[in-house]
Amino acid sequence: MRIKTKQELKFYLMADRMMNRGKFNYSFLGRVRVLLGFDPIMSYLEALRKVSYYRHAPGGANFIISVYYRYKFWRLGLKLGYTIDPDTFGYGLVIPHYGTIVVGSNTIGNYAALHVLTCVTGNGKKIGDGLYLSTGVTITSKVELGNGVSIGANSLVNKSFQNDNVLIAGMPANYIKEREVWYKEENGIHAERVLKVEALKSKMQLA
Repeated sequence: MRIKTKQELKFYLMADRMMNRGKFNYSFLGRVRVLLGFDPIMSYLEALRKVSYYRHAPGGANFIISVYYRYKFWRLGLKLGYTIDPDTFGYGLVIPHYGTIVVGSNTIGNYAALHVLTCVTGNGKKIGDGLYLSTGVTITSKVELGNGVSIGANSLVNKSFQNDNVLIAGMPANYIKEREVWYKEENGIHAERVLKVEALKSKMQLA
């Protein structure tokens, strides 16, 4: 999702921190770790969000800032193995591990979780909130997926699944069963984090 205002940028950064690290703002030492590259996944997510905002913001100063963050984004992507379009994901994106992740230009909702060796080709897919990509998933074709879709490991998705809260798997993927959105099926930590993010969104009066 393209980030249009600085208020939205602040919220996206805070939402990603909460979903990945359990806090909206870093401690001083946590901030130093990110700045020095000791938490490269969070550094990458911050660069991704800032590229999304600054590359569209008008003005010469914003262009210069965008060049810096695009370079940082590219370098971190090489290190981590990520190639992700900056305008694709909604807030609360979760990436647990290093490893190859390729996501082109699509529209993917909030609270997506991406595991390694995954590829979502960039042809304008529309995917709802709560996407869960297990290891080895490939999504091709211009498909549409509903909210809360979880995809089993090493699956190939080449057709649409518009029902919400389902598990799909296979090569090609087929409907397996109904399943709660991923963050409600884990140990409860991420479900609590989602509630905190939504409360923050309301407090910041964002649509």
